Amino acid sequence: MENNKKTIILHDTFLYKWGGERLILMMGKTLGADIATGFFSKGSFDLRKEGFTGKMIEVSSEIFAKGFRHLKLKWAFLTKTKFLKEYDTVIFSGDCISAVRNCNKNTKKVFYCHTPPRYLYDLKHIYLGKLPFYMRPIFHIVSYFFKKMYERDIKQMDVILTNSRNTQIRIKKFLGLESQILYPPVNLSEFTNKWQKDYYLSFARLSDAKRVDRIIEAFKQLPEKKLVVIYWENDPQREKIFDLAQNCKNIEFKTLPGNVGFTDYVGNAIATIYIPIDEDFGMSPVESMSAGKPVIGVNEWGLKETIIDGKTGILISDEAKVEDLKNAILEMTPEKADSMKEASEKRAQDFSLEAFWKQLHDFVK
Repeated sequence: MENNKKTIILHDTFLYKWGGERLILMMGKTLGADIATGFFSKGSFDLRKEGFTGKMIEVSSEIFAKGFRHLKLKWAFLTKTKFLKEYDTVIFSGDCISAVRNCNKNTKKVFYCHTPPRYLYDLKHIYLGKLPFYMRPIFHIVSYFFKKMYERDIKQMDVILTNSRNTQIRIKKFLGLESQILYPPVNLSEFTNKWQKDYYLSFARLSDAKRVDRIIEAFKQLPEKKLVVIYWENDPQREKIFDLAQNCKNIEFKTLPGNVGFTDYVGNAIATIYIPIDEDFGMSPVESMSAGKPVIGVNEWGLKETIIDGKTGILISDEAKVEDLKNAILEMTPEKADSMKEASEKRAQDFSLEAFWKQLHDFVK
């Protein structure tokens, strides 16, 4: 990209230390772009410590009451993003595209769609079911207007990128729009296969959608097998998972301030376990494979695009039953995991930073 062109990436929130945040950090560094967001949480990445040198812009303040946070951010993206007029290219990421109204007419507008908002489309019934009955009419009204806004705003984009074939299908189904796949990358040089220790590893966010509770239940029934669970400060179901594993001597929880030691834990594991519900893409399996570690995953959606069953991991039924998970853990012996090392490392190369950089520059140009 020409040096005289100004680019900014607007991401909804830096709340966690997970795939979406890592992706935006990599995008910002490779494009020399500024980054704006709803807020930079202390529980997420410190961009400066990760080598980011561009301008950092917050448009709101941190709030953890989830419903109020969403409304506050919607308002902030609508009213506090006039600075986007200063940029030639704006890359939108996540649920922030209402800010497109504040771009200049000639601004190039690129949307990296991780997924159409689940609460407006395929998972609306689940969100509705969590509300008390007297709040449901309000949810219907608010979601109706948000859906209309979203569908209007996304049509203003010049380019729509997405993270997987799975999400590409959703965009076409719900919005009738075409998109192009740009797989999230992994910095292969950060992960190396180290001495194999005696544990299996889970580093999914502690939330209902990641089904870490099923992993805990499996290891409770396999006391001879050891599990290490990495968690982060803002994980929503942290206490629930802690309670579930109480008094289990074979299950250990680790939090890693500043992400220090994360790649060592991956590199020293026998294998990793990742069994989310209907995952869009999932960077965790690619990170695991880049360290030569196979993955026990679920046979659906984004994981089918990364894990090769029988070669770089084991894919169990998408129902992720505890019994199926136990069988996969018993099958994934240290010897079997080691035999998948080379195939795992080779597969991870398909998601390298180099491939990502080339595609990203081509799309943005």
